[in-house]
Amino acid sequence: MKNSKILKRKIKIDKEIITIKLPFFIVIFIFLYISLIPPFIFIRKGIELNKDLVSPKTIEIIDEEATQKEIEKALANSPIFYEYNPDVDREVLNNFEELSSYLKNWREGDKEAQQKIYDRFGITFETEFLIQIRSLDEKKFDSLIKNTGSILSNLLFNGFKSEDYNRLNELIDVSLLKNLSKEEKNIVFDIIKNIIKPNLIINTDLTEKKKQEIIKSVKPITIKIEKNEVIFKKGTIIGDEELKILKKYNLIFTQKDVIKIILIILISISLTYLIFTILNNKREISKKEILYSVIIIFLSLLIGKLLKNPILVPIFLITNLLILFFDFSVSTLFLTLIFIFYSIFFTNSFLYILLSFFISIIFSIKGRLINNINDFLKIGLIAGFFNLLNLFLFSYLTNSISISNITILNFIYSFLNPVISVLILVVIVPFIEKVLSKTTSIGLVELLNINNPLLKEFIIKAPGSYQHSINVSTLSQVAADSIGEDPLVAKVCGYYHDIGKLVRPEFFIENDSMGINPHESISPSLSALIIISHVKEGVELAKKYNLPDIVVDSIKEHHGTSLVSYFYTKAKSIDPDAQEEAFRYPGPIPSSKIVGIIMLADTVEASVRGERVDQKDELIKFIETVVDSKIEDGQLNNSELSFKDIRKIKDAFSKVLVSIYHERISYIEKSRDFREKK
Repeated sequence: MKNSKILKRKIKIDKEIITIKLPFFIVIFIFLYISLIPPFIFIRKGIELNKDLVSPKTIEIIDEEATQKEIEKALANSPIFYEYNPDVDREVLNNFEELSSYLKNWREGDKEAQQKIYDRFGITFETEFLIQIRSLDEKKFDSLIKNTGSILSNLLFNGFKSEDYNRLNELIDVSLLKNLSKEEKNIVFDIIKNIIKPNLIINTDLTEKKKQEIIKSVKPITIKIEKNEVIFKKGTIIGDEELKILKKYNLIFTQKDVIKIILIILISISLTYLIFTILNNKREISKKEILYSVIIIFLSLLIGKLLKNPILVPIFLITNLLILFFDFSVSTLFLTLIFIFYSIFFTNSFLYILLSFFISIIFSIKGRLINNINDFLKIGLIAGFFNLLNLFLFSYLTNSISISNITILNFIYSFLNPVISVLILVVIVPFIEKVLSKTTSIGLVELLNINNPLLKEFIIKAPGSYQHSINVSTLSQVAADSIGEDPLVAKVCGYYHDIGKLVRPEFFIENDSMGINPHESISPSLSALIIISHVKEGVELAKKYNLPDIVVDSIKEHHGTSLVSYFYTKAKSIDPDAQEEAFRYPGPIPSSKIVGIIMLADTVEASVRGERVDQKDELIKFIETVVDSKIEDGQLNNSELSFKDIRKIKDAFSKVLVSIYHERISYIEKSRDFREKK
């Protein structure tokens, strides 16, 4: 027996893995694989091709060698930036004066002058140079030194670089060397060559920056091969050169690709495990909803993969299809997964994709708070405007998108994307709601349309009950908002909670326009049965017209197991043995906060209207009494409403009802006082 249970459990677990988790894993794996692993040509060295070898995809790769040559060619003309150092000028000219003094001392017989020159400057002059210096007369020597100083100053003034040593002869002004003999010119060259230093130093930062700018400006030279284009002709023997070409085109399966595939499998398993770990903590998510999410994610990734232009991807539509049907945490998880893939698909458009998702999420959340379809259409227009700004921003920050350039058409696409998405959502969301048995703001708003067949019939057949439902709807909406529940859901539930009354409207006092009470001619027990039956009949109508589950629950539970006290009291007066159970609603009692609010709003509105309470203090006290009676009767035990919630609900009811049944002024008394004073 125990083994049988274990086997059944195992089969159940295996079935869940195969039907739900495996499809999710496959979707993630497929898109990671096609995104990160290119198509391969499986071929080995030495084989002779028996047919033309064609490319399995369009290939566009950068020719590294040709591009590098272009870069080198551009860098050949790259400017070098120098920085002038005036301290070098002063140092060189001071050193020249000092050297001139030593040379003069040498001429005059200072035998240690040569050693001093070496010690001071590290210069060793040739013997021939020193003999020539000594052979010059004083006047000739002074003229030579003067000329050398002028040449040195001129060189420094024009700027001297380290590479100028090699062309020193070219840089010296010829006019400063005239009237000098060959020997004297050699002396000048020797002195300048040994004493001059570069006063223009390369600014490495500016020079390198310019080089980088030039490198960036060089357009990569690409090799493009179209899909099905012949790479090698029939009869070609595959050798090292051919394999090298195929490897260059990323068409050869390598060990790196094996590692990639293993990593993709691990990532896919991890993501699937992570997603289902989170989803398991969300009990309200059914298998049907998980399969719906798999379909949406699959279609989203398929669209993203097929479309080359990110502007055309319907991100707003995708976001709404998830946020409208799941709570924020779950839908964000799915959207994050889609965003990761889109970042891979459109690498150059990461910022645009990121902002598009951000805009879509913001306006999708806003779409859950709409009151009518026009509001939803407005959201699409505003989202289109922000999408347009997003594209403007992207085009300003970068010169490229994943298409060649940004055209007027792209701006039009960007604006129309959310607008068209909204129109599609209005059409398809009702069908998805039926499949998933879930309600969205779009479906709820449609239920508030007075042209809705069921609501239209309700208005015509039971106008009093319809008016009561509008009041209950207003009370419920305000109360739900005050405790953080969805006000739109509360409003719709309020509209339909008494829909069963249109079956026999004449038996409900609010529809009595002729002053005829049909209950006077029947027994109290039959009257109670007819009153109670509006719940069952309302549920049947709701299911017939495919109303959402929450609306069906509000119809079924809004009276809970309350007592139809009027007819019970009347029955007791006739038959003291009348059983209370026969005069109670069958239940169940409210199972959610929304339905709890509907019960309280229904009871309070009917009681206040029946008792005609119009004084503010009395009205507030009366609301307290009615609500407390429901609590004492145990009708709210399963509603999860806290005492804090009840307090807020009472306050909300008071504000609304005080504004409806406000304290009336007695105009008769006022006019009488006026006449008496007159």
